Amino acid sequence: IPIRIHINGSRGKSSVTRLIGAVMREAGIRTVTKTTGTNARFIFPDGREEPIVRLGPANVKEQRWVVSRAAKLGAEALVTECMAIDPELQWVLQHKYIRGTVGILTNVRADHLDVMGPTVEDAAKALAAVMPHGSKANKAICFTAERKLFPMLKKIADSVNCELILTDPDTVSDEEIEKFSYIEHKENVALVLAVAEHFGIDRKTALHGMWSAAPDPGVLRIHTINYNGKKIRFANAFAANDPDSTMIVYKIVRDRMDSDEKFIVIGNSRADRIQRAQQLGELMANMPADRYILVGALLKAIFDNMKKYGIEQHKVVFVPEGEPERIADEICETGGEKFFAIGIGNIGGPGHAIADFFEELERKQRGESQ
Repeated sequence: IPIRIHINGSRGKSSVTRLIGAVMREAGIRTVTKTTGTNARFIFPDGREEPIVRLGPANVKEQRWVVSRAAKLGAEALVTECMAIDPELQWVLQHKYIRGTVGILTNVRADHLDVMGPTVEDAAKALAAVMPHGSKANKAICFTAERKLFPMLKKIADSVNCELILTDPDTVSDEEIEKFSYIEHKENVALVLAVAEHFGIDRKTALHGMWSAAPDPGVLRIHTINYNGKKIRFANAFAANDPDSTMIVYKIVRDRMDSDEKFIVIGNSRADRIQRAQQLGELMANMPADRYILVGALLKAIFDNMKKYGIEQHKVVFVPEGEPERIADEICETGGEKFFAIGIGNIGGPGHAIADFFEELERKQRGESQ
């Protein structure tokens, strides 16, 4: 498989993986694409996709099977997301299994610091394992959208004879971003366009491939439903589970709010994500809202943190089991006729059920109105 593109980073990996795969296919390159995470997918050269079925927890050995299957399919290119969090396993995936010829490091966020930390800089070093190694005569190449830690990442790249390219989201126009069927980030699109240019794929072909691509199940969408005679818009940002990424999505949502909409924050917490639970209280304090609905685990600790940051107690509601209908009822109890709710924290546990509720009800209501 002559072209092997290995994507790593804190956020955007699955979307960037899918978009690059779609661009390569659009350009006529026989490409196999593989995303990871909760909704892992194997995408064939014709764009068909199938879920990765696992009998137990995710294991990096899965990538050996992916490479073997891609080779049997006659792939000219393999575009795959790094599926490891452990720094040593990230290194193994790049240097033993994938041996990427092009690296992508989307960004570095304060996430999984219990494994890659304790600092964000430590996480950056771990994620940089995706950088291919070159030589003085023949440098390798890696693309990144990480601006803040770019100087540090460049030193790492220089040490392995890899040219690190910093992409610019301002090169993507509002008109280009609005043609996506979901809310995509300019940072991701700029990364993909830079990769396309590297392979000699023109911008028009690259954009058409991206616009036509099936989005990842975790992308940000806004669903609109009518519930008990009231209008609720819901943004599923559960997957953006680090503070920086969540605030980026929050700002996007606030920009799309109407002046007569009440704003609701649904915070989902998992028992095995203690660090994220600690961040959640402070995070919600930075999101002024008419009501906060807490679901999942560790809710008292989150609530105590919220009070510390000045959130009024009467604005907070506990729905530990995260029943979607009860959440919709609590949204409507806020008062008013129109609401904009955002789900943050974690997609695990009740997160999936809440997101599915709004998506499926929207689909059903649209079907009934046609």
